[in-house]
Amino acid sequence: MLNTFAMLASFWDKLTGDSTGITLMVLFIVGAAALVAVIVTLVLLSLRHTLLLDYGDKKEKFSVANYKAVDLPAPSREGAKFAGWFYDAQFTHAAESPFQMGKESVTLYAKWEQTPQEESVLKEDDRAQEEKDPETEEEMIAESAPQPEKEREETVFAEETLAESTEPAREEAVQEPAGAEGEPAAQIFEEDADEEAENDEEAGEGDEIDNALVTLVTGGKVFVQYRRSFRARLIQADDEMKGYYNLLRNELLSYVGIKERESWNYDSFNVGRRQFAKVNANTKSLILYLALEPESVDEKYRFRDVSEKRRYKNVPVRYKITGARSFKYALELIEQAAAKFELDFARYGEDLVIPYEDRETLIKKRLIKVYAKRETGETVTEEQLETYIAEGAKVEKLSAYTVTDQVNVGEAETLISDATAKQLIALAGERSERAAQGKRTYVNLDTISEHFREDETVDLASLKERGLVDKKAAAYKVLARGSLNKSLTIVANDFSLPAVKMIALTGGRVVKVRKE
Repeated sequence: MLNTFAMLASFWDKLTGDSTGITLMVLFIVGAAALVAVIVTLVLLSLRHTLLLDYGDKKEKFSVANYKAVDLPAPSREGAKFAGWFYDAQFTHAAESPFQMGKESVTLYAKWEQTPQEESVLKEDDRAQEEKDPETEEEMIAESAPQPEKEREETVFAEETLAESTEPAREEAVQEPAGAEGEPAAQIFEEDADEEAENDEEAGEGDEIDNALVTLVTGGKVFVQYRRSFRARLIQADDEMKGYYNLLRNELLSYVGIKERESWNYDSFNVGRRQFAKVNANTKSLILYLALEPESVDEKYRFRDVSEKRRYKNVPVRYKITGARSFKYALELIEQAAAKFELDFARYGEDLVIPYEDRETLIKKRLIKVYAKRETGETVTEEQLETYIAEGAKVEKLSAYTVTDQVNVGEAETLISDATAKQLIALAGERSERAAQGKRTYVNLDTISEHFREDETVDLASLKERGLVDKKAAAYKVLARGSLNKSLTIVANDFSLPAVKMIALTGGRVVKVRKE
């Protein structure tokens, strides 16, 4: 060790001892500086990744910094119409512009649609039109009035930062009309004190939501949404599903100590003050939730673990029944849950008669709730809506959808039309905020999903707290990307249509900020 230090000292003396040494010293310093520059360059390069754009007939490669928002080009080709960028060559997973770069290199594929040779002018939808008309987004926000109703899909090269108690009232059981043949009233059950009561204003997994647009004789528009209770969904289910429901209900009630309680959202089965199972009904399926530990259930059942969702925290094993085989497996899972609860079995048998009823009848029975708003945001009552229709208003059915526990961009685009998404924005709640100056930014839904828990409210303040947007941002827009697997209330200045679809499909709420 002493010899090493001695050699270094001798080398340094030689460097500084004569003119040759001074030259060597300068070269040494220059070499060290070059080495530092190389290291810094390598570090900076590690923070950038490759964005490869595959046009089909050519490819373009770009080096993009992590988490930077990039405006994707809208190319043109003779005889074809550009239909967007996708993550896969099969065009099932759409990419949205502005595109936010992640921590890995990405390849995006251009989709082309053939157009007739004689067609010289292409009719574009809102998003394609916006791709032709990019705007500069480095503007100062000082809004004093709501933006126009027209939905805009902003496609800018975003240089700014892009990231992405009171105790609820107890729920009352739905009361069935007296004398309904073969349909006894559900037994009242007092739920556990620390279980949160369900809110029938909220959409939960399995809820089927219908939408309609009513055009008045005066030309005005009314946006309408129909939300069905569990009983309404069961009444309008296929006969096969009604048969499986009867068998499933009888099996559950055959275990001694289980009591039934029907609410707006579910048919619940409980042991004392403990939840045992929940059942939901759809047109072509039943969904069973059981009080089993997900890690203890065999993978052959192909269930889902929904323990992170507030509604299902006590019944976290979700199993879907669509036919004879899945029903057989459902009985096995019920038997496992009964063994956990140490319940005895005594066969129970009752064949409920559940005749089909149309929407109007179920609305009158209060088993379907109607939510309606004018295009101006004014609430419309059921009585007013009936009057408009009687006066000759035109009713246009829009796409219905079923709330699920997870959805990606491609699925959302398929399941909900743009017209329905625009209606959902029109029906959205509003929050008033004082106008402030600052930059406008963007956040992707998969980023929100990663950083927020089930049932949380997302707004600009909470995004800043988590470091997902610039502290100086005064407004933000929500964009669709990846997957969303949580029901969230999202308060934002603007939403892309695909983002609205994903939020609605997972049972969340869209709330628009109105500047004062």
